[in-house]
Amino acid sequence: MKRISCKESQRRQRGVALAFLLWMLAALSLMVAGVVSVSVTDVRATGLQLDQIKAEAAAVGAAHLALRDLRSARSEADFNPRSVFQRQYPLGESEVTVRAIPIGGFLSLNLAPAGLLQLLFEHVGKVAPGAAEALAGEVIAMRGGAVSDEDAESRFPAAVPAPFMVVEDLLRVSGMTRTVYDRVRLALHAQSGGVPGVDPLAAQGGALQALANGDAALVDVVMNRRQEESIMDFAPPSGLSQEFLATAGGGVYCLEIDVQVASERRLRQRIWADMGGRTGAAPWRFTRVFPIEVANTATGTSQ
Repeated sequence: MKRISCKESQRRQRGVALAFLLWMLAALSLMVAGVVSVSVTDVRATGLQLDQIKAEAAAVGAAHLALRDLRSARSEADFNPRSVFQRQYPLGESEVTVRAIPIGGFLSLNLAPAGLLQLLFEHVGKVAPGAAEALAGEVIAMRGGAVSDEDAESRFPAAVPAPFMVVEDLLRVSGMTRTVYDRVRLALHAQSGGVPGVDPLAAQGGALQALANGDAALVDVVMNRRQEESIMDFAPPSGLSQEFLATAGGGVYCLEIDVQVASERRLRQRIWADMGGRTGAAPWRFTRVFPIEVANTATGTSQ
């Protein structure tokens, strides 16, 4: 048997120790990298939360300023209650843009006819035509109407509140998915005081796409006419679905509030407000305040 010298044994031991040391260093490096990654994520999350808190405070303040200015503008002779009212306000480090969109610019979950809902689900929700028609029928059924193949009362028991109280109730409709809901939710409302159709002068995003049967070029025509022509002279193009057009004014508005914060993020707050029948400190009231979201700068929508 070959005898191992003392020096050779020591060299082998040093080699094992070096390998073990290198393994420990690699493990510690991975551990440190993981801790750093988690810390960076926590810092970013904290920064976003801080931005959201600041933006929410700025948005609520700007909403009251915009409603004050809107109330003043509504008393002027040339004011059109169907038009979108927009103002900008510098608040601290934030630049805030408020757009007050009349309720007529959205589809009413409680009043929109099945044909209009079908257009929304098909062209905005990206649902196949047959499935979009069936989904629209389910919405009508949930509002208390009947469906062709079975009794609506047996499908929707009395314990389920109807009509729709909030837009999120759409998720309870048979066949509705979260993906479709996220695509159409910004075009809908469940507020009182709405109309069955959509006002093309105030229609935004998905509501306008539904009226245009998904024709992007026609949507651009409407948007350009609203910018170039006098509001009083605006005439909707003939290509829009005429049977679903409405001329709605009233005092219910959706406030879309964009807040540009110091971190270069653009956050959006949506608030529904009613300007009628209010007595007390302010002549308006908030009827629904949505959670603040990160605005998509490419499309102008919320994420």
